[in-house]
Amino acid sequence: MRLLQHLSKFTACPAPEAHARRLCPRVSLTLQDGTERPYLLDDPGSDPRPEDDPRAAYEPRVHLAYILARQGHDARWLARFADLPLPAAHRITEAAAA
Repeated sequence: MRLLQHLSKFTACPAPEAHARRLCPRVSLTLQDGTERPYLLDDPGSDPRPEDDPRAAYEPRVHLAYILARQGHDARWLARFADLPLPAAHRITEAAAA
């Protein structure tokens, strides 16, 4: 997980004082457990207002897939590489493109 700690610096949300109203990116996904819930796309420590959505979960595979999607990897590759359901990988790539 050291890789994620270093890469999160590049995708982290702005400091709270810079953008107090902006939330860290999150997307609603259904992973292997079958329950749909919001997932943080960045490091949870970088969320300036975590109280806005206390249900948002952090999953390292989702964070990794988001970083790789921002680098141009497609959903099918991400689904295989990060062991994610294909619909979840599609939503992550859509979020990364936005």
